[in-house]
Amino acid sequence: MEFQKYFQSYKDYFWEWDNQIFSEESVFESITIPNGQTIGYEKFVFEILEFLSDDSIPPFGSLLLAILATNPENEQAIEMVHNLVKSKNIVTAFPQSQSFRIGASIDFLKILSCLPVAYKTGENRKKLFQTIFHECHNRVSSEKAKKIIEEYKNHRHHLVRAAVKEEFNEANFRKDLRTLALLKVRFPTVQSVLHAMENIPHQDLNEKLSEEVLEENNLSGNTTDFVDQLIQEDKTFHTASLIKRLWSGLNIPLHHSHPSEQPLGGISDLTNKGDFDKLVISEFAYDDDVFMSRIANNEALYIQREVPPEADKFKRILLIDNTLKNWGNPKVLAFASAIAIARHPKTDIECQVFVVDKGFKEIPITNVDEVIMALSELSGKLDCAAGLDLFFERNKINSKNQEVFLFSSEESLKSVPMQRAVNTYFNDIKYVFAIGMENINVYKNHNKGRKMLQQIVLPLDELWRRNYKEQKEKAKKITDESISLLYPVEQSYQNVFSYENAFYMYLNGSLFMFSNDRFDKGFVKIASNLPFKNGHFALKTNVRGEKILWYHYYDLIHYASTINLSTKELRSYKDFNRNINQRALKVFEYNNDFYFGGGVIDHLPDFYQIANDFRLTTMRNQRVREAFNSNLEEISSFIRNYKYSKVKYSVIKRLNRVVIEKNVLKINDYHISNLEFQKASSYFRPDDAIVLEEIVNLILKNKGISPLAVVKILKENADKTLKQAKDIIDEQLSIILTRVTRNAAEKLKKEIEKEGAVCYIETQYFESKDGSTITNRDGILVFESSDTRIEEFNIPFVINMRTIMATAGKYAGNDYFIQGHTKESITEEVFIEKYLKPFILHILHHGA
Repeated sequence: MEFQKYFQSYKDYFWEWDNQIFSEESVFESITIPNGQTIGYEKFVFEILEFLSDDSIPPFGSLLLAILATNPENEQAIEMVHNLVKSKNIVTAFPQSQSFRIGASIDFLKILSCLPVAYKTGENRKKLFQTIFHECHNRVSSEKAKKIIEEYKNHRHHLVRAAVKEEFNEANFRKDLRTLALLKVRFPTVQSVLHAMENIPHQDLNEKLSEEVLEENNLSGNTTDFVDQLIQEDKTFHTASLIKRLWSGLNIPLHHSHPSEQPLGGISDLTNKGDFDKLVISEFAYDDDVFMSRIANNEALYIQREVPPEADKFKRILLIDNTLKNWGNPKVLAFASAIAIARHPKTDIECQVFVVDKGFKEIPITNVDEVIMALSELSGKLDCAAGLDLFFERNKINSKNQEVFLFSSEESLKSVPMQRAVNTYFNDIKYVFAIGMENINVYKNHNKGRKMLQQIVLPLDELWRRNYKEQKEKAKKITDESISLLYPVEQSYQNVFSYENAFYMYLNGSLFMFSNDRFDKGFVKIASNLPFKNGHFALKTNVRGEKILWYHYYDLIHYASTINLSTKELRSYKDFNRNINQRALKVFEYNNDFYFGGGVIDHLPDFYQIANDFRLTTMRNQRVREAFNSNLEEISSFIRNYKYSKVKYSVIKRLNRVVIEKNVLKINDYHISNLEFQKASSYFRPDDAIVLEEIVNLILKNKGISPLAVVKILKENADKTLKQAKDIIDEQLSIILTRVTRNAAEKLKKEIEKEGAVCYIETQYFESKDGSTITNRDGILVFESSDTRIEEFNIPFVINMRTIMATAGKYAGNDYFIQGHTKESITEEVFIEKYLKPFILHILHHGA
C-alpha cells in the first residue's frame, strides 16, 4: 500500500506515467508532463531513489520537479508546470491562502535550473539531489524507502495500479509544492546550493564574464586579487593565506634570459668569423692576393660586437607529491609554494603544475575553482617514485629551456624509493622543496651536489587566524523618519530580544521596538532595509553613543554581522570561529558586551565573549551565566504574554491594485468605511474607474549560468553601458530598472530569464496621471498629492482593527498608533473632508 500511495498519479496534475508497456523487461518508459515534455525515464528515476534511500527520499512529486528543473532546456517545462499548478482546476481545489507556495516552489526550480551544467549531470546531479533533500520536509524514512525500492525490484508491475489516475488530491499537491517552497528558505540562492555541496567547486562566473566580455588582463596580471579571492574561499583559505608570506621570503629567480656574449676587451674582441663590415681595418693593408687568401682560409680578423641579451621560451615544471605522506600540512604548504612561484606578480616565466602519485596529472591553477579541484587530488600511495619515473620517461627535460621543481614532505623524501628517484633524475630536477609541518627547506641541485638555499618557517597559527572581513557597505537607508506614527506589525515570536529594559523584534528586514509590555500601542520602527534573515540578534551602545545591532545565524557554518544604526556601517564575517560547532548558541548582551551562550557540547565551554573584530574569548564567569539565564527567562516571559495579548490584526504590506471608482478609493479591493478597511467588490468597469499605474523596480536576483548573454540584453534593451551592465551582474540584488511601469519590467524580465537568470519585480508605489502617489511603507499607506496645498497623510493598512488617518500634526481614529500627545485629534468626517476627498478629487480632475 505504501508503494502505490507513493507513486500514485492524479488527474489535473503536473506529471503522469506515460507509454504503459507491461512485460518482464519494462513497465513504463517515461514520466511526462501531460501533453508536454518528458520529465525523466523510469530507470533513471529509480536509480536516483535508490541512491537517496540510504538517507530518506522526498515526496515523489517534489523529486520529479527537481529532476525537471535540472534537465537540459528546462525553461519551457518549468513554465508549463507553473501554468498548470496555477490553473483553475487546481487553484480552486485548495485555499487561496496557500497559493503563495506556488511562487516559492517555482523560484526554487529556477534556482536549480541556474546551477552550472557540471552540477546537473552525472554523479554530481545525484549529489545535488542528496544535498537539497537531506532532512527535507515530508520525507519518507530510509526504512520505508528501502521497502519501496525492494517492492519495485520484485514487483515492478505494481506500478500499473499507480498509473491509474485518481481524482486530484489537495493534500498531495500541497505536500509536493510545500516541500520545495521550504527548500527555498534553506537555499535562497544558487550560491547557497553550491556552498552546501561541499566537495564540488563552482565556477566563478564573474571571471568568465571578465574574460569574454571585458577582455581584462588574465589573473597573472592581477595576481594579488586572485590570491585575495582564494583567501575569501573557505576551501582554499589555508593555502592562500601563506602565499603572500612566501612571496616575501622565497629566493627563486623571477626572470630568465639567454646569457649574452659580452667581450671585455683585448683578444676576446677578435674572431675569425663575421661579416665583411666588421673586418679589422688592418686587414686592408695586405695586397689583394694575401687578403683573399686570408679570407678563404678563415685567417682574417673580425671585430666581435656585443650581442644584447636574448629572451627565450623558458618553462618551469612544478611537481607536487600528493601521496599519503604528503597529506595534511605538507600538502597545504606544497600547494602554497607552487602557487607562489607560478603566480608571482613579477614573474615572466611560464609554469606548468603537475600532481604526482603512481602517475602524473597536469592541474591548472588559473582560477579559484581550479585550485579547489587541484587540492582535492589525493592518492593513497606511500610515495610518488613511480609517478616520477613515468613523468621523466615521457618528458625529456632540456636544462637550457626547462626547470623542474619537486615538492614533497621531508618524511617522503627519506624513503628508499624516493631517494632512488631523486638521485636518478638529479640532473633533471633543479629545485627540491622538502616540506615539514611548519617549515620549508629549499634545495638546489648543482654541480653533482645538493645545496641548501634557505629555510622558511611559517607561523601557521598566526597566518591561519582569519581576520574578519570588514565590508564598509552602506545599508539602503536603514532609518525612516518620514512617518510620525507607531507601526502595525504582524504577531511573530521569533527574533525577539531585549536591551536596557526595552524589547525589540526583527521582522522582514526591519527592526521594531515594542512601545510597552501591555501591547496596547503600536511599534516604533528603529531601522528598515536591513540585510539580514531570521537568526539571533542583540543590541549594545558604543563609546560614541551609537547603537550597534549584532546578527548571527548558523547554516553549516556560523555567519555574523554588525551594523551601526547611526552610521549605517556594516561589517560581516563568515565562519568567524571554526571551533564553535554548536547550532543552538544564542547571542546576548551583558554589561554592554556581546556574548554567546547556550550549553555545552563535549568539551566546549559554556560562554564566549565577542570582541569587535569577531574574535571569541572563552568565559566561565558565573555572573555571565546568570545574566544569560535571566535574559532567557525575561524574553520567554515577555513572548508568553505577547502571545496571549488581546490585540490581533493583519497587516497588508503589498499593493496589488489601486482604483478610484465612483469617487471611492479602492486599494487591493478594500475601501475605508468608519475607519476600517472593508472588502469591496473586485468587479469594476475600466470606463467607470481611474486605474493608478504601478511603478516598480526590476531587480536581478541571480545572474544564472550565462552572464555574458545577460550583459548583452542589458546593453541592448535597458540602455546600459558595458560597465553599467557588468556592475549589475557583479552586485548582489542589483537594480536593473528603477521606477518603470510593470509592463516594461515584465518585458525585460522575460528576456533576461530566457538566459537562465532570475529577476523579481518590486513595487515602489502607484501613481496617477497627475503625479499623485500612494506608497506602502511597512504596512502604512503614504498619500502624496501632486497638489502641494494638500498635506501628505498616512493610513495604516490593517484588517480586523480600526485604523487611523494622520498628517504630521492631526489625526482621526485609533490611538493604538499614537505615542504621547504629539498630534491634535479631529473627527473622521473632518479629516476626510480636509485631506482624503481633496486627494481623490484632484486625481479625478487632473488625472482622468
